[in-house]
Amino acid sequence: MLQNSYFTMLLLQRSLRRFLRNVYQGLLAVLILLPLSANATQDDIPSDIPLTEQVRVGLHGMLLFGSEYGLFASNLPMFHSPHNAQIVLQLTFDDPQINTAVINGLTLSAASGYPIWTIVPQQFDLSTLSPTHPSHIEHLSVDIVKGHFEHEGKVQWKNQGVTINKILLFNELDTQFEQQKTRYNTYLKVNNTPNDKVQFLVKRLTTRPDADHIVRLDNVGNTLPEQIIIPIDAASLFNDEAKLRATLPDTAAKKTSLPSSTKRKNTASLTTISRVYLEVDELK
Repeated sequence: MLQNSYFTMLLLQRSLRRFLRNVYQGLLAVLILLPLSANATQDDIPSDIPLTEQVRVGLHGMLLFGSEYGLFASNLPMFHSPHNAQIVLQLTFDDPQINTAVINGLTLSAASGYPIWTIVPQQFDLSTLSPTHPSHIEHLSVDIVKGHFEHEGKVQWKNQGVTINKILLFNELDTQFEQQKTRYNTYLKVNNTPNDKVQFLVKRLTTRPDADHIVRLDNVGNTLPEQIIIPIDAASLFNDEAKLRATLPDTAAKKTSLPSSTKRKNTASLTTISRVYLEVDELK
């Protein structure tokens, strides 16, 4: 009787070990197949659709420029995270008095030959300025600085509300080195309306190294093209103001049958071009 009980217990132990071994092997097979299943699922997703939005949280200072026709800002891009995007936006300060004061300050600074003003938002995710971002933002709180906020600029007003009226450019930058350079530079027209007498050209960034170049056009007469494409100056990465002026169409006032003295005045008011901003060192 005892012997039969012993053999019965032995058989039960063997059966249990066999059962546990089969369970272990089954679990192992599942664990091996899981990564393959995950890869197959990811392969089914088109490669041009990002799985996640890139996060670019940081202190993102911006160049502030404009005139009585409208105000604009361009972030100060770099070819590394979290600053690897070029963004140009149209804005309005929430306080009308501040808005007018900024326009007057920009006008005086442009005439003085040192036109740089900057704004410094509180830290935020730069990617949320993209119109396609699920958490797209349309408002910022900024400090307004006469001069460059990193180079002895002086704060004029703090914690001012800014409404973003329109994103004119959201250009994500490739951070890789040794990318093939295009043979042409593209300068984008920035204005409030095509009839503005003061407009701007912003160089669209491509691959590193590059130059962040913004110029101001005064006395604009006729309509400018949406963009100006010009052969790249490999030695300097950007096209200087004289070369840009030479590529502009005739923007003087259209010819009329006015007296010759009036014609001379019109001829004297040809579009002029001046530099607002140029940065090369931060874009190597």
